[in-house]
Amino acid sequence: MAERIAVPAGAARAVTLRAGDRLRIVNVAGKQVADFVAFDAGDVDHALSTLHTLVSLKRLFPTKGDQLRTNRRTPMLEITRDDTGRHDMLIAACDPWRYEYDFGVTGHRSCSDNFLEALRAWKLERHQLPQPVNFFQNMSYPDGRVEFGESLARPGDVVEVRALMSVIAAVSACPMDLNPISGYRVSDLVLEIV
Repeated sequence: MAERIAVPAGAARAVTLRAGDRLRIVNVAGKQVADFVAFDAGDVDHALSTLHTLVSLKRLFPTKGDQLRTNRRTPMLEITRDDTGRHDMLIAACDPWRYEYDFGVTGHRSCSDNFLEALRAWKLERHQLPQPVNFFQNMSYPDGRVEFGESLARPGDVVEVRALMSVIAAVSACPMDLNPISGYRVSDLVLEIV
């Protein structure tokens, strides 16, 4: 039986996975971006790295069958299910400064703050947070421009990763509602560990 964990809109949750465990991220209402970070459970300085991953994959957008690598290029997780087919590895997690400088808004929830809250038990600081994999985020980079598209995720779409080592993982239901990535609204996610 799967363990189910609700991730409220605009918040995050952290889980621990043993090698072989599968984590499903369920896009409950559709279009919700899920920022994802992960750490080696035995060494938090050994973390998921999107830049090392994209070099190994030789492309920007990960999908089923791809291995996500660490900052030491070690395979950490494998994508075993991908209902949506479009995810991003370049865009930084939103943070208080993104909202302040780019949108003139203070006090807005952010993925960076969400991760610090969810990972509090591991005493991680902001500078230790890796660049996230932005599951369900629909980006394009024509001629080097950065274009934020609306997520292609439909209600109930799932992305599933299988742990290749013991990991601490955190998922944020991205609070960004000021650009189109989640359809200008924020909704819940559900995590299932099987």
